[in-house]
Amino acid sequence: MFNWIRQDIEIAECKVLDLFCGSGVLGLEAMSRGAVSACFVDYNMKSLVGISSLLTRLNASHKATLINEEVLSWLEHNIGKQYDLVFLDPPFAFDNPAIYLSKVKHLVKKNGLVYLENKSSTSITLDSEVECWRSAKAGTVYYGLYRIL
Repeated sequence: MFNWIRQDIEIAECKVLDLFCGSGVLGLEAMSRGAVSACFVDYNMKSLVGISSLLTRLNASHKATLINEEVLSWLEHNIGKQYDLVFLDPPFAFDNPAIYLSKVKHLVKKNGLVYLENKSSTSITLDSEVECWRSAKAGTVYYGLYRIL
């Protein structure tokens, strides 16, 4: 996935948003590749405590924001900030992960990218402001990189 991303944008210049961050591996990897900042959002406080600990050990806390909130709620009231790269990895139990793609696009800079994982059986319907730049399937997991127009 990072090989895909780096073909299109310079990660070292990115502001990153990691939704349903869990262990934070995607946002942390982006930071290790030079991302300017990362915002981690997850409802699970234990996940955020673990990320905070890693950030402290890496001396990178000053580049990160940790938000303990349900993602959909946070997306509905968060305006004004703009990100270059968004990681969107909702739990597979969600029937319609595409709803998060439509809700997050107002936070993505023009030509920014959104990485989305979902169950392979779930189709993603795109509107005119989103294009699928790349996609693939591994086992039962479908993943795609979407550009916000």
